[in-house]
Amino acid sequence: MLGIALAAHSLASLGFWLAQPRGFALFTRSFVEHQLIVPAIFAVSLAGLGAMILKRPPVAWLSTGILAGFWIGSASIIVLAGTTIHARIFWLVLPAAAALLSLAWRLARPGVGLLSAGTLAGLTVAGAFWACSWAPPATTRPHGGTLETVPATPGVATIEKEGIRVSVQGNRVAVASGSRVADLWPAFDYFAVSDRGTWSLFEFRSTSIPRWTCGGTEQGGLVLTGENEDFQSSIQVWIGNRAVHLKGQTLVRRELSAHLASVLQLYFHGEGDASVEGIPWNMGNVDAYSQFITLRHGRTEFLQAAWKEKGPFETLGTWALGDPVLSIDGWKFQLLGWAEQGSREASPTAGWGVSQACIERSGRHTYFWGLATTSIGIGWHTVRTAPGVYQLEAVVTPP
Repeated sequence: MLGIALAAHSLASLGFWLAQPRGFALFTRSFVEHQLIVPAIFAVSLAGLGAMILKRPPVAWLSTGILAGFWIGSASIIVLAGTTIHARIFWLVLPAAAALLSLAWRLARPGVGLLSAGTLAGLTVAGAFWACSWAPPATTRPHGGTLETVPATPGVATIEKEGIRVSVQGNRVAVASGSRVADLWPAFDYFAVSDRGTWSLFEFRSTSIPRWTCGGTEQGGLVLTGENEDFQSSIQVWIGNRAVHLKGQTLVRRELSAHLASVLQLYFHGEGDASVEGIPWNMGNVDAYSQFITLRHGRTEFLQAAWKEKGPFETLGTWALGDPVLSIDGWKFQLLGWAEQGSREASPTAGWGVSQACIERSGRHTYFWGLATTSIGIGWHTVRTAPGVYQLEAVVTPP
């Protein structure tokens, strides 16, 4: 039975190791997790299996102790921190690992000392693994200040000027020029939040601004306000010089750890080509190759993944640190303040220096701006958004 368990664990740990992101700076948290601990677990599994086959009891008991201790420690952490159905599965993993250790204890005499030492080592490795994979300290940079209160006439939800029409419907802002329409969600939308900072697979909730409360200003613009337990937002909308401006302030009330998070979403109705500062942007993460924008090496870079969203990454374009302009079928979109306030620290799921801040494309029509997210790469790790006031301005220029 122990041999079967070691064989299954060897195959599973090999697959998990091969799936890990790489390209992390030496001895950083992510390097230790992905490029040291995970392959070490596979090596221990393989060594234990080989020792069982070759009848080398000392190595077999040491390996079994390490793996049992690792899973007892890991399952205990997940059970204590987790809230999802995936976390509840580890209520079964914990007694299974304990039962395996108990069986090995009965069979190991006189190798109990090695089994005990292995168990302690496995518990230590589990603690190190989860310490490395927990959400790192927040590195977003809120602009600061206080939310402005702008007088508005209730009930006004539409403005029109210079051939451009802007209308607010729920939490969506539609910008129309002739028959062409772009829909924007100019709000903090955190889809996969883990309040404790563990993987969103084990602790999950979503939070976003509900329907906007909308009003009109004396200058002919709009004011959108909304709040929930995590965010409070105020956005001024106006049309000027053939462009729509959505200048927003959002108070993040407390530190949030999230896997998937955006501060602006765009859905573009149409089939036109897209580009970033003049460089063609092909389809998003439904294609074999995924292209996205990140903050890397002190610059804004447009990257292409080797496969889907996995590295290594090819640089398609690079510019001075700033907010890139997206061009789609003659329209132009830019989010001012994204590069200044987004996290430039490496994402724990991507590697190769890809930042937590990114701009992504999903399929043909949808684009996301994120200040701290881990959607690039592989894994359910979360990263933190610092509390404070963020000031972002979306500028939409129809053709």
